[in-house]
Amino acid sequence: MVDIMPFRGLLYDQDKVGNISNVISPPYDVISPALKKELYSSHPYNIINLILPEGRGDYKYSRAKEILNDWIEKGILKLDSDSCFFIIEESFFMNGKIKKISGFIGLTKIEPYSESNILPHEKTSSTVKKDRLKLLSACRMNFDFIYTLYNDDQNKIKKILKSSTLKKPEIDINAGYDPDLGFKLWKVKDANDINEITGIMKDKKIILADGHHRYETSLAYKNKLNRLRTKSDKNKSNPEDFILTLFVESNQDDLIVLPTHRMLKFKNYPGSDKIIELINDFFQIKKYPLKSTRYLNEKLSKSKSRGLKSFFVYFGAEKMYFITLKSNFLNTSTGTKQPDSDYLNMDINLIHKFFIEKISESFEIKKISYTHSEDELIESVDSKKSDVGILLAAPTVKEIEKTCMANKLMPEKSTYFYPKPCSGLVMYKFDDNGLQH
Repeated sequence: MVDIMPFRGLLYDQDKVGNISNVISPPYDVISPALKKELYSSHPYNIINLILPEGRGDYKYSRAKEILNDWIEKGILKLDSDSCFFIIEESFFMNGKIKKISGFIGLTKIEPYSESNILPHEKTSSTVKKDRLKLLSACRMNFDFIYTLYNDDQNKIKKILKSSTLKKPEIDINAGYDPDLGFKLWKVKDANDINEITGIMKDKKIILADGHHRYETSLAYKNKLNRLRTKSDKNKSNPEDFILTLFVESNQDDLIVLPTHRMLKFKNYPGSDKIIELINDFFQIKKYPLKSTRYLNEKLSKSKSRGLKSFFVYFGAEKMYFITLKSNFLNTSTGTKQPDSDYLNMDINLIHKFFIEKISESFEIKKISYTHSEDELIESVDSKKSDVGILLAAPTVKEIEKTCMANKLMPEKSTYFYPKPCSGLVMYKFDDNGLQH
C-alpha cells in the first residue's frame, strides 16, 4: 500500500521575486560548475542558494538554514493557503518536436524498500547521501521532489486530474536556465478528487525513477528522529515521515529514458588490442568508422529491437567497435525463460558482467565515469581523460518496471529520465507543530 496525502506547499511569492523562471534550477545532482555559477548570478533568490549552498565544511548547511529562514521571514517563500495536490506539466523539445509529460505532486509516507511498495531501480552512492542528510537536518525541508512512476492502465487518475487542467494554471513559465523547458502548475483542491486519488494510489506500487539518494536520505533522517522519540510520539504521523513526490503515469508516450554511457580509466591501460582479446570469446566484434551520434544511436536502437545485446566501444583516434554479445551467453535454456531472465538479460547488466567485470579481472579499473553525451565521451577518450568509452542503448520504461517488480537493482547510473523536473517550483517545509494538511 502506498500512503499519499495532499499538503500545503511552500512557494515563491511571485509579487516579490518577479518571474519564477529565474529562481528555479535543475536538481542539484545535474548542475555543472558552470551552470551553478550562472544560477548564483541569475537572481538573488535562486533556489541554488539552498540546494547547493556555498561555504566550507559544515558551515554551508547552517548557511542554507540562515538563508531559508531569512527568505521565509521576508515572505519570499510563503506557505500556500490550500492543502492540495499539484498537477505539473513539463514540455520540452526533442528531435525538433514539442513533447509533454505530466504528473501530480503530493506527499508519500516513507517506508523501507523491504515493504515492497516503493521500489528502487538502481544502486546508489553513500557519499552523496551524507551531504543530503546534513542539508535535510539543517533545513528540515524538501526543496524538490522525488520522481516516481506508477501504472494506471485505465487512466482513472488522469480522468480526475483533467478537470483541474481546464482552468488557468497557477504557474506557466519557461525555465530561465533552459528556455526549451516549460512548466505549468495547477491545484487539485476538491476534497472528493483528493480522496479518490488517495484511494486509488493505495493499491499501487511506485517506482523511484529519480531521487534515490533523496529518498534514502529521508528514510535515514526519519529513522534517526524516531530513535529519539518516545513510544507515543513514534505512533503519531510526523512531518518528516513524508517526502515530497512527483507521481508520473508510466504509459505516457513522451516519457523519455536516455542512456548513461560509461568511461573507464585504468591504473595501467593495457591498450585496445588486449581488451579486445580478453572479450573475444563473449562478443561478436566489428570495427566501425566513427560516425555521427545520430547514426550510432540508430544502430543501437535497431540492434535492441532485434533482441540483441549490443554497444559501441571507443578507444580513441577514431577507433570504434560495435560489439554484440554472442547468443550462447544469454540466460536462456531450450527457449524457456529462467527465473529473473528479464533482469539478467538487460543490456546494462550483461555489459557489466561480460565486459567491465571481465576486463577488471585482468586490469585494474581506477575509475568509472558517466555521461549522457556521446560527444563528451568521445572528447574524454581523445583527450586521454578516459581510456575507453562505452556507448549504450537506453533501457526502456518496461524493462525498468520488470526489474523493480522482480525486486532487482540495476547498476549505479543506469538511467537518465529526461527532462528532469526542476527544483524550487513547489517545496515541502516540515512543521514542528504537526503535519501541514
